[in-house]
Amino acid sequence: MSRTLSCVLLGLAATLCVMTPALAADGGAIQVHLIGTGGPELTPTREGMSTLIAANGQTLLFDAGRGALQNIYLSRIDPRSVTKVFLTHLHSDHIEGLPAIWMTPWFMFARKPGLEIWGPQGTREMVEGMRLMYGHDVEHRANPVFKREYLDITVHEISPGAVYDIGGIKVTAFQVEHDDGNPAFGYRIDAAGRVILLSGDTTFSDNVVQNGMNADLLVSNVVAFSDAMEKAGVLKPVINKLTTPEQAAAIFLKTKPRLAVYSHIVKKELPGDAGDNVIMERTRKAGYAGPLVMGQDRMTIEVGDQVTVVPPQSIDGIVDFDKPDSKF
Repeated sequence: MSRTLSCVLLGLAATLCVMTPALAADGGAIQVHLIGTGGPELTPTREGMSTLIAANGQTLLFDAGRGALQNIYLSRIDPRSVTKVFLTHLHSDHIEGLPAIWMTPWFMFARKPGLEIWGPQGTREMVEGMRLMYGHDVEHRANPVFKREYLDITVHEISPGAVYDIGGIKVTAFQVEHDDGNPAFGYRIDAAGRVILLSGDTTFSDNVVQNGMNADLLVSNVVAFSDAMEKAGVLKPVINKLTTPEQAAAIFLKTKPRLAVYSHIVKKELPGDAGDNVIMERTRKAGYAGPLVMGQDRMTIEVGDQVTVVPPQSIDGIVDFDKPDSKF
């Protein structure tokens, strides 16, 4: 498949090479799909936090926020391939899409492998509660095609350190600081000689800096309020547990990633593109002038010899997934 590279200016970001078609990856590249880039706020353009990494023939999902399954499908990724899930923490906006990822590919598309979930202490209890919540389906929806054992879930409650090392992909968890979300983790993914760093939900953390040094791609959460809301101080606890643009700039200056990307974008009274631009301007004003992109739902970043950014694909002409043998 041929590839065309062109360079464009993405908003206030640095000039970056953009490759089309989106899934034309070179053999050693890692694909990072920003499935959902929002926080718990309801906005017209962002679903909940979820990031999917495809490398070495494997698919790893990090967090499963609101709308994760729908955006996986709209990204033209087979939902049946998503069976390995890593949770940064157990706040509802990071797990509310998990039941759909567990259930729907089973009874709609005949997924056979059960889920495997890595997460902090409390993950096992959360999964047990999910099984209880969907107990009717577990007991009554099974049949000779959709077997009950295909709903089995293997849970790994993690601590800092290597939590996954299979088939040339190593995932390392590190502790971060998220106040009422603790215990909370970020993840470093090493594959194909590349490093992807996911900050998770956190305020400024030395662990993000230490694990993210010279990363090929650093995906950071960010929070910003309007001046009026920040001065009012009503939601100060929210700011205190996430990363401000100024804190993110400090992290990027220390780690020097090939590309930094914002995801889990929490904004108050800063709607739309104008609000995104406020975040970018504050980051630049704080001294970071390196490559930086404001994440969008279904954006793809290919990390290989070049770091290339692909805008979300059009959904025109996408096929319905409505039966067990559905495929793209």
